[in-house]
Amino acid sequence: MAPKKNAFSIFIYNHRNEEIKKGNTPPSFQQLATVLTPLWNSMSAEEKNDYKILANEKNLNEKADFHPQIRNLHNNSDNYWIMHKHLSDIFENIKDEQQLLKKKFILLHVNCHAHVGEQYYFPAEIAAIEFNLSSGISRTFHRIIGISKIYPRGFAGGMRAYSDQLHQISCWNEFPDDYKTILLDFLKFLKGGGREYTDISQISLDLPYMYTLESDTYTDMMKTQSSLERLYKTVFPKHDFECSNVFKVGSIERLLIEIRKKFNYHLDSRSVQEGMSVRAILESDMYGTGLGCTYHEIRSIAFKCSKARVFQWMSNICKDISKINGLQLTPGRHTTILLRDGSRLITENPSIPLTKHEVKVDMTKINQMNELNMTHGGPSD
Repeated sequence: MAPKKNAFSIFIYNHRNEEIKKGNTPPSFQQLATVLTPLWNSMSAEEKNDYKILANEKNLNEKADFHPQIRNLHNNSDNYWIMHKHLSDIFENIKDEQQLLKKKFILLHVNCHAHVGEQYYFPAEIAAIEFNLSSGISRTFHRIIGISKIYPRGFAGGMRAYSDQLHQISCWNEFPDDYKTILLDFLKFLKGGGREYTDISQISLDLPYMYTLESDTYTDMMKTQSSLERLYKTVFPKHDFECSNVFKVGSIERLLIEIRKKFNYHLDSRSVQEGMSVRAILESDMYGTGLGCTYHEIRSIAFKCSKARVFQWMSNICKDISKINGLQLTPGRHTTILLRDGSRLITENPSIPLTKHEVKVDMTKINQMNELNMTHGGPSD
């Protein structure tokens, strides 16, 4: 069994990982210990205690190596603690409301090909959007992914049952399975778009956080993280970099809480009154056609689509904040537009202006309704 880790060794380990993420070759642990000892000695007891907590969890994790599910729980605990601290640090460094309004966030939803009993997850559908509170949506990413090349044959029954229940995306050969291209396209999106990548070595893997629900019938942070890591391992099975350090998946519930706190409007993660929990805000008004991908729309199951969910999360966050600080919402950018046929619309490319002909509704009436709703405490679709 490996020797027990202490707080100082975790401090060195984290510093070494940061150097690796930046593309640097770190010194040996002994050299790092010598260099970092003065910094460690200058830290407060509270700061050191954070590393002590991590050390205890890692020691428990190593004890549980014989039981993969227990080990996964400890890993998820580490990731959640790191994410929580990261979010707190982000919002502490936001100077004022104007800076917060322009801050970009990425929302993520992954439908998985999955065999829950075997803890096997691989992305079936990846949807992500970038937005800020000031301008609404800025960029989108969406892919449905086939699994014909790699699915474990012994898991077929369980994976099909999971798919039929949750997203109805075939496990077999209907969809693209060029995993390298899909992964590089996704990493390009996370890095801000623009440059084309042909190899992982061209990409700095200091990726931004993506926010999804902590736990949900359709997805949760652990499944999302695990599925993206398996995609990475499939493309680069011999890559030296630890894939567990590549993707940073955070809690959208915690994100909304931190945004509200910055506007001095606090809301606990649990329900504070009927219909006012963080989950209730994010998941309100989730049903309706028009926001899903073509695959789910033509089957009349848009509510199962990852794309529809990230659009609606963004819309609900923006509507919630507008009630707090009077944020002016643009239909089609911040919120969905309700069309005459009952479907909804979000304009995915903000550089293309909405026209009356395209949406088949009177935009003047929509704007008047938006102004009226703002006057009465917040807009609605």
